[in-house]
Amino acid sequence: MRLLYSNVIQQNKDWGAEWFTNNALNDIGIETETIDYRAHRFLLPFKFLFSKPADYFLLQRGDRFPFGILNNIQVPKFFWASELVSRRRDQDRLFKYGFDHVFVRGEICKQAVIEKGWVQSDKISILLSAFDPHIHNKKEVTKDIDVLFVGSLTKRRKEILDKIPRVTITKAYGKDMVDLFNRAKIVLNIHAEEYVDTETRVFEVLGSGAFLLTEPLGKENPFMHGKHIIESDIALFSQHIEYYLKHDTEREEIATQGYIEALEKHTYVHRAQQLKDIFNTYPSTPQSIKPILILSVPYIWFCESIALFTKLFHKLY
Repeated sequence: MRLLYSNVIQQNKDWGAEWFTNNALNDIGIETETIDYRAHRFLLPFKFLFSKPADYFLLQRGDRFPFGILNNIQVPKFFWASELVSRRRDQDRLFKYGFDHVFVRGEICKQAVIEKGWVQSDKISILLSAFDPHIHNKKEVTKDIDVLFVGSLTKRRKEILDKIPRVTITKAYGKDMVDLFNRAKIVLNIHAEEYVDTETRVFEVLGSGAFLLTEPLGKENPFMHGKHIIESDIALFSQHIEYYLKHDTEREEIATQGYIEALEKHTYVHRAQQLKDIFNTYPSTPQSIKPILILSVPYIWFCESIALFTKLFHKLY
């Protein structure tokens, strides 16, 4: 099986979901060719025109992705809306396009798309976040951080964290982040905004063997409260923190069960296999991109020039 996979893999090299997913697809025997549509906006038609024949096409995220290119792809086409539907409204146009199958990150996203009539219920699936055990893994280190939050400080998060005692707040990526998770007795997960989600951070924390205290997650959350994680209203965070800092054995047991569950069911290889299983339900013969694609170059250049001008105008004024 050969997959043409368009995403922002260059922008998120070494740590993004597309990077881990692509490696996992290769691990299960799928040959991939990746095209970063942001990095090659102005030359995108040429990138696709000279790509190798593929059995399937997968577009992840896809902001401002040209329909002219999609129309010239003659194999089964899949769209992965890896951002929340309520937050990233630029995805709406792609839901309406008519992909063979669509993947979203949660139950609320799925229901919203179906209710709007953009995608039929049998053409949409939830593709949960995951973790890469080569990066996110359990280490035997001293737990010298009581409570840890790793992430960007949105207004909502800052207001919540200001009320939580003994918390270390920082931003980190990759192995640095994993080292911090392993040093923490308790790791917090707080939604960036009011939107309910099951963040990638949930899987990364559990994959690192850490104890997770999170506010309520989406219905798609696969982990059990009290067994794999502790799910709680923000108002009760401080009480849970005090309790689990005093009860090491109980805290470590929950962390261990969460780690086992994540490792057995929620790595990027598991997600890659889910993708492969759905690809296989759509018979395909490898095809190349049609040469007529080149006609869309002037249009793409025009659109991108307008977009760049608009961005510059807003910065200046």
